[in-house]
Amino acid sequence: MPNQYTVLYVEDDPSSAEILSLYLAQSDMQVVHFDNAPDAHRALQNLTFELAILDVMLPGGDGRELLKEAVMRNIPTIMVTAKVSETDRLEGFELGADDYVCKPYSPREVISRAKALCKRSYRGQQSAALLFDGLSINLESKSVTVAKQTPTLTAVEFELLLTMAKQPHQVFSRAQLIEQVWGSDAPITDRAVDTHLANLRKKLGDSKAEPKFIATRYGQGYQFIAHKVLP
Repeated sequence: MPNQYTVLYVEDDPSSAEILSLYLAQSDMQVVHFDNAPDAHRALQNLTFELAILDVMLPGGDGRELLKEAVMRNIPTIMVTAKVSETDRLEGFELGADDYVCKPYSPREVISRAKALCKRSYRGQQSAALLFDGLSINLESKSVTVAKQTPTLTAVEFELLLTMAKQPHQVFSRAQLIEQVWGSDAPITDRAVDTHLANLRKKLGDSKAEPKFIATRYGQGYQFIAHKVLP
């Protein structure tokens, strides 16, 4: 785990940017701040980040496009928006956001979420892999291989998969997954969990009707059903 996280922070409101940048710096995070999408886009192409905090509405572009690029580069991402509807939050999750905060927000809450997300992203970095029939989970690179392909997973998708794969055949309720992946106090809905798992299944080429890896147990939750294989 690095001694200092480098955070891409994209926010066009000067007051909000100044306050949260200060809190991030006081939390031993190196802040790279931009107030527009084009500059942030160039930074994503040329610099390395452990976390991205992105405003949705930005001059010169849409924060959602930055989100897509951050997800493609496996950067854990928190979306910030003035919109508060569940539909808007779910849209962010569907695009790959790991967390979501709505304005006005508490800077301390954002810092808490940022730290938790960074720690989850670096949890369990070992030179090992979990091997299952048709699926390999690399703990060092935080990547998966399925059908000779390496789909790009978000930090949350990887943690959901790893949480269940470490205890194969155990049924996890949505509440248990929320507690283990986000934390018991996180404002994550059951529907958001379903959205993340639907995205994960799609990337794994899994089927809800005929699952190979993640099965739905109606009225109970989710179960990782693949069988372990020897290395």
